[in-house]
Amino acid sequence: MKKRIAFMIIVGLVSVAGIAQGKIFKNPRHLAAKPKGSQYLKEMFASAKVENIDQKSFMRYNVFNDEFEFITPKNDTLILDKILDLGNINFIATNTRYKYVTYTNTNGKLTNGYLISLYEKNGFELFKKQNITFIEEKIAKTTLEVNMPAKYVNSSDTYYLRTNNNGIVEFPSNKKELVKLFVERKAAIEAFIKENKIDFDQEKDMIKIIDFLSS
Repeated sequence: MKKRIAFMIIVGLVSVAGIAQGKIFKNPRHLAAKPKGSQYLKEMFASAKVENIDQKSFMRYNVFNDEFEFITPKNDTLILDKILDLGNINFIATNTRYKYVTYTNTNGKLTNGYLISLYEKNGFELFKKQNITFIEEKIAKTTLEVNMPAKYVNSSDTYYLRTNNNGIVEFPSNKKELVKLFVERKAAIEAFIKENKIDFDQEKDMIKIIDFLSS
């Protein structure tokens, strides 16, 4: 009786594992394949200071999830609560400053998240949003195709502009969009852009625009 029970258990294990002719077969569709790429632009933790917290911490920014991770004194990794009262997060070595703000995203919706503050003057401020996109796994449908694993891909940065009247919105990508924000200054803006040969894709020229608007 004991031998029969043992045999039944072994047969059950063989059935679950998919053992045949001395080999173990696994269905690749059932395996949780780790996506390629990374949710981080910088995997390493670095020394940082949260404005309204006394001690410094080792932190890193999860770009895909838009959240900060930090190491506790007990060597645990935790996620920083998204609270406006915590203030800016400054990475000391690179002098990079993140602000948790409310802004209008590229889809025209109000959202809360972290933006890098690049430059500010007289109520105007230039921000940068880092982006990482997730591309889902693609299973081959024919023998002429190949499986494409899921992956995280670095995407272009998005720039935002804080103004006194419009909150934080996506930085205008051309003269026409800039004029829409400041209709009353249309002639002056057009003259400024022409005289300074402004390239809306360049950070240095975005700063020139802010200097002009804030004057």
